[in-house]
Parts: sequence; C-alpha cells; structure tokens
Amino acid sequence: MIEVTVAEVTFNSNQGGYAVILREKDAERWLQIFVGTAEAQSIALNLRGGQFQRPMTFDLVAALLRALEGRVRSVQISRLHDGIFYADVLLERPDGELIRLDARPSDSIPLALRLGLPIWVREEVLAAAGQTGFPQMGSLEERILQLEGDLDEAVEREDFEQAVRLRDQIRYYRNLIQPDDEEGIRA
Repeated sequence: MIEVTVAEVTFNSNQGGYAVILREKDAERWLQIFVGTAEAQSIALNLRGGQFQRPMTFDLVAALLRALEGRVRSVQISRLHDGIFYADVLLERPDGELIRLDARPSDSIPLALRLGLPIWVREEVLAAAGQTGFPQMGSLEERILQLEGDLDEAVEREDFEQAVRLRDQIRYYRNLIQPDDEEGIRA
C-alpha cells in the first residue's frame, strides 16, 4: 500500500466534472478520481477545515463508531474495475478485531479527512491509473479566475446573456469552496 494525501479538488473542463487529486507522499505520482458535485464540496470543505452545521454522513459514521467504541483505522483505495475506483474502510472493534467495509472513495475520503486518518492506495491501482508530474487541470480557484476573465470579456462585448451565465458559474464554484451560510453550512 502507498500512502497518499488529498492534494486538491479540481474541475476538469475536458470531462465537465470534479476530481479529487490524491498525491503519493514524497513522490510525484498522483491519482485522479472523479466525484460528484456534492462529494467535491464535502471534500473541499474538509480540506479547508470547514464544518457543516448539521452532521454529514461521514460525521454520523464517526459518531456511531465512537458510540460503539470502535474506530476507523484507515481508508484504502483498493481496486479499479472498468474505470471505477473502489475503497475499503478498515475498522477496529473494541476487542481488536479488524473489519473491512466496502465503500466509495467519495464517501471514504471525507471520513478520512475529518478523522485525520491515512489514505492508502494499492500499488496495483496506482500503477494502473496513476500519473506523474503535475496535473494539467486547474484548481477551483484557477477555474474561477479563468471565468472572471471570460466575464470581463463578455461585458466588454456587451454579451450580457453570456455574462449572466458566467456570473452564475462563478457563484457556483465559489460556493463549492466556501458554501453559503444560508444553506446550513459554516466555514
């Protein structure tokens, strides 16, 4: 198993979706795992140390385990099949027995971040899907900067319909980074 860290949540304009970038510790290999919008927001918020006002699923799981005197040992990205990543959450019961639970990476990564747990990737998975060098997609912040430039150009051309669409996209991406308080979320 190779230990990785969550480097960032990015928007991949080629795929039109969000990806979590897991970077191998002390190395240049990285792994891109596509996630849904809600999962991207959850992971991004956890990376920044933010917290939802109400418990999210990963908070509930952590609370249940504490109540049952169990604990999560680690999260493992365990396999890749037909382009889909699979994860395991390794639990320890009070008697020391270890239990492996099947999970989606998009659910297990926020749990690991919230609990400060290591995230591991099987060497076979990293060898099959890992890449080296710096990812060529931008962070959400870079995407916002790009859209702001496009917005300025649209206003200059007096293409106000496009400007409104760009403004809404910028708001959407900013909300992924720093969710609105009115949605029951606090940073």
